[in-house]
Amino acid sequence: MPASLLLTFSASVMTIFADWAGWHFVWRHENTSTDQEPNKHSAVSIFFSYYLPIMPALAVLLGPAKLDVYNQGFATVSTTILFAVMAIVTGGVAASAWSVGQREASEKESRKLIDAENSLPAHALAHLKWTTLMLGLCSAFWIFLLIR
Repeated sequence: MPASLLLTFSASVMTIFADWAGWHFVWRHENTSTDQEPNKHSAVSIFFSYYLPIMPALAVLLGPAKLDVYNQGFATVSTTILFAVMAIVTGGVAASAWSVGQREASEKESRKLIDAENSLPAHALAHLKWTTLMLGLCSAFWIFLLIR
């Protein structure tokens, strides 16, 4: 079981880093102009980005693998549910980010005709692909842990 703790902890840290990178480089600049301050994190966003990814690692840590606070049955059910939630959440966010990137690319010419700005500035769009890829990889890692 120590291997599952290491894998789960790695997936948690990767997800937190991917969420932070996506927020820091892309999403805090959404719908802002050059003279505006970047957007602030909401409480819900902080929960989903930084607290929720730690919960699967805590479930494995508190189970019989390490601290033995609860039995194997509870550990199995809780980690299965949390792995599924994390796979769905990270996959959904990655799909949403990909959708925004596709929309920005397809509407580029239309926005030029009406002199409208992108919802994301150019420096944020430059980081959209790699942050989306990171979240997609995190989702695949959570799916791997789920079916493992």
